[in-house]
Amino acid sequence: MAGIIDILSNNSDLALTPDGLRNLAIPQGVREAPSAPVEFQIHRLSARLSAEQIDGVIQRYESGESARGLAAEFGIAPSALLRLLRERKVIIRQQVVTPDQEQQMAQEYESGMTMAEIEAEHGLSHGAVLRSLHRSKVEMRAKAPRQKRN
Repeated sequence: MAGIIDILSNNSDLALTPDGLRNLAIPQGVREAPSAPVEFQIHRLSARLSAEQIDGVIQRYESGESARGLAAEFGIAPSALLRLLRERKVIIRQQVVTPDQEQQMAQEYESGMTMAEIEAEHGLSHGAVLRSLHRSKVEMRAKAPRQKRN
């Protein structure tokens, strides 16, 4: 141990380079093989989707399909799809919940339906249903405990 301290201290007569230290620490024949190059996924949608696909998405969105459904079909995040649509100057639709729908959702929630069931029933996002229930002054139930996965 004292020999290593002498070698690594400033008092040593040996001038060790980083390669010299590496050779001391790792014997010559034990070097690891270089790992395979890491492949990264391209994040820009315009590089991941062809021009024809982008035009198709825009046309389908403008004809009434949901951004969430289109995003799921193409395997991209809804926020990324909406950003792409905004960049292409497409008018983003805001899904408006009518007062009648709010009242119906409040009744369904109070009768015992879960948020997920209401979302599926009305084709709305979790946030839209939650905001609607808050506007209706519905008292929210406690969250169900998560079940452990085996």
